[in-house]
Amino acid sequence: MSPLLDDLDLGGATGRIAGALAQTLRDRVELLGLELREDKIRLVQILILACCGVVFALLGLILAVLTLLALLPVDWREAGMGVLAALFFGGAAWAFAGLKRRLSGRRHMFAQTLAELEKDKACF
Repeated sequence: MSPLLDDLDLGGATGRIAGALAQTLRDRVELLGLELREDKIRLVQILILACCGVVFALLGLILAVLTLLALLPVDWREAGMGVLAALFFGGAAWAFAGLKRRLSGRRHMFAQTLAELEKDKACF
């Protein structure tokens, strides 16, 4: 063998590269876990808003039907129940607007993990 090849410490360099790869992989798995937890929280928030929207819409529908059957004085019957129905429909519109806002801001799942993997690919 040549004296140049004898001076190279290939075992140490390989160990350092393997260590760097293992640390990079560990970091990516941690990032993936964090993104999974964030997406789980976001899903729960979306489901809560959807349920609120459905409840308010149903309450508004019930009150709209009860508007026809209410026992208010004849002069105030339609107006009183109509106002209550409008309030519940407004609540439903508010919940559905929040749901739409959450869904329209949808980012790609695991975007940070994919971006970091692209950087890693470029480095190695």
